[in-house]
Amino acid sequence: MLTPRLECIVRHTKGKIIADIGTDHAYIPIYLIENNLCDYVIAGDIRTGPAEIAKTNVKNHNLSDKIEVRLGSGLSVLNENEADTIIIAGMGGQLITEIIEADLKIAHKCRLVLQPMNAQYELRKYLSDNGFKITDEDIAVEDFKVYNIINAKKGHETNLKDDIEYHLPKYLKTNKYYKKLYEKKYREFTKVINGLENSNDIDYKKLNLYKNWLKELKNYES
Repeated sequence: MLTPRLECIVRHTKGKIIADIGTDHAYIPIYLIENNLCDYVIAGDIRTGPAEIAKTNVKNHNLSDKIEVRLGSGLSVLNENEADTIIIAGMGGQLITEIIEADLKIAHKCRLVLQPMNAQYELRKYLSDNGFKITDEDIAVEDFKVYNIINAKKGHETNLKDDIEYHLPKYLKTNKYYKKLYEKKYREFTKVINGLENSNDIDYKKLNLYKNWLKELKNYES
């Protein structure tokens, strides 16, 4: 049984050969194969412990012929053109950008399903500035947490015109969880502003930036 976050990732994952980077316990690869959503999965993890747990879980589901667990960093576990879709989920947005940047040639040849735990603004900026087009985006809600699932592929078109849209894209307004995402961004901006204002050494440039973002954000309330 997948969590709402993992279910949303799966709904946006299409392809014959999928790579799940940072697979942890291999829940997504197992689900994809058992539900005939792809032919083969390469599950990568940089940590020995999770990779061993993933191998055990795959073996217990009798799927060792359909899921290969590889130990390694990021996309280095893949050969060029080996997968058509790459999932990178459950880690910070900055780390996701570093993983993509380290093997940009491989990433440019695949569809990407990205689920950043934070730094969504920075990730969208990176994709836009480095030859990727965001083709689709969704929102998942799990308890009190709100997650973004971003689909991207090689391209240069972008629907993000203003800086604030890299925080809260207009194309998500029709999503049933848009209000929850808006509230999350509002809390985030307010928390940063309050922290800066109470600092002994105020970064006025950053403070003014966040105040402007907060002002613009109010125009995006549904």
